Parts: sequence; C-alpha cells; structure tokens
Amino acid sequence: MTLARLFLLLAISGALIADDKPAAKKTAVKGDEKAVVLAEKAIPRTELKALVAPGASLKFDFPELTVDRHGAMAACNVTLPAGYEATKKYPLVAWLGGGEGGNTPSKAFLPEGDFIVVGLPYPKGANNPVQANMVGEFAKIWAYHRFMLDEIAKIIPNIDKSRSIIAGFSNGGHSIDGMLRLSSGPKLTDYFGIFVFADGGGTSYTSKGNLPDLKGKFAYACWGSEKGSNKPATSQLPKTLKAKGATAIGSEMTGVGHAFAETEHPKVAEWLEKVALATPAKK
Repeated sequence: MTLARLFLLLAISGALIADDKPAAKKTAVKGDEKAVVLAEKAIPRTELKALVAPGASLKFDFPELTVDRHGAMAACNVTLPAGYEATKKYPLVAWLGGGEGGNTPSKAFLPEGDFIVVGLPYPKGANNPVQANMVGEFAKIWAYHRFMLDEIAKIIPNIDKSRSIIAGFSNGGHSIDGMLRLSSGPKLTDYFGIFVFADGGGTSYTSKGNLPDLKGKFAYACWGSEKGSNKPATSQLPKTLKAKGATAIGSEMTGVGHAFAETEHPKVAEWLEKVALATPAKK
C-alpha cells in the first residue's frame, strides 16, 4: 500500500467516526453537581403553520425567552382537536402544573368536546422570596405566558377567548390568582373566561392587589379536606370571586390532602359542560 493511499484511508475513517458521534452536549451545573444534557435546537415557529391539521401536536419553542424552571428551553406543547377546522372557533385550555410546572397539556378534567390544549411552563426564577419552591413575581410569569399565547394565536388564530379556560394545580392555582390581580397591561381576563383553581390560590402572597371585574366570567375552586392541603386559603376564593361578579363554585375534596384528585375531575367536567361552557338560551 502506498503512503498516499494510507493517508486517504485514515482520512475517510476519521470522517466516519465524526459522523457517528452523538449530538453536541452542554454541561448544566447545579450546586457542586454537574449534569450533562443534550443541547437543544429550536424549531422555528414559522414552520408550524404548515403543520396545523386535525389532531396535530405542535411544539412551540421560545429561544428568545428565559429557560423554564427545569433549566430547559422555554417551550409549550399544543394539541388540536381531532375534528379541527380552520373556519370554526375553539376554546383554548391552558394547564399550569404544580411544583416546577411543565409544558404538557392536561385534559383529564375536561368534558367531551373540541378543545385546543396547551401546557404552559414557568420561567426560571420568579419565585416567592419567602419560599423558593413556590412561584412569585406574577408579572414576570404573565409576561412569559402572554408571549407564548400571542405566538400560538399567530399560528392558530381561531381561538374563542371568551370560552377559553386556564386551570392549575398548586403553583398553577397560585399563578392564576396572582396574575388575575395584576393592574397594568393586557389582562388575564382578556385571554380567558373560565378559571379553575385546584388546591392553589387564595394565599396572602398570591392575593395581593385587587381582582378585576369578573362579570360574565366563571371560576371553579377545589381544595383537599385533609392536612397538607391549601384549604385555609383556596376555600376563601369562591366568595372573593363572586364578590367581583364571577359565577363561582367551591368544592371540598373529601379525604384528599394536597392534590387534584381524580375523583374531582368528573365534577369539574360536568360543571364546565353544564355551566361555564353551556350555550346561552336563545331569547
């Protein structure tokens, strides 16, 4: 074998090895521990318009926003109803999870019907200064969510805001309560007409500021009866919401601690179907 041919074979082998390497990685540092995670690549949102179709699941990436509370790229997942038609309007259902949150939608508490569903994450930071595992700085959270909602509406414009639902458990309920009370800029009530609080909200740090006029709006608050639940705070919400004009209902989850019990899901679904989403009677 000639020397030139040997060098050629070595070059080809090197290229094949390089192609076989995994995607580039980045190192995330938490305290004194180091965790290696795959680098994320954002999907341009301009590409999503062509993917809008019945039953489609779309991932909206937001590299321009701060990372979420898990340290991952800001993103939300949206699912369209199986019978989706661009000429019809649909309620958007935004789910805010407990704890660190997430971007996966939840439909467990919804009645039968066609909904556009999305999971909205929380931004990194924006904590309650007294207890870091709780959300706080609700203006920052609302700006984060509002940007995502506005971008979703650019791709999926046929959203019925008056019948849209924002629901949350624990930190999710805290966020809804806190965001409702913001006094400047576009309001949460401009985007949603129905609010579901599951063992969250009503606390001294979330209920700062005044609620807006809630006439024509609907609210469902539920809380556990057992130790560890947010009962002392969340149980006060129905009365407070009604005082601002909302059609509100409260429900105690018997034998439940801090949770959004599965046994409560059908109750919420029935209330949504028969009250909050019911078609007004024709005159």
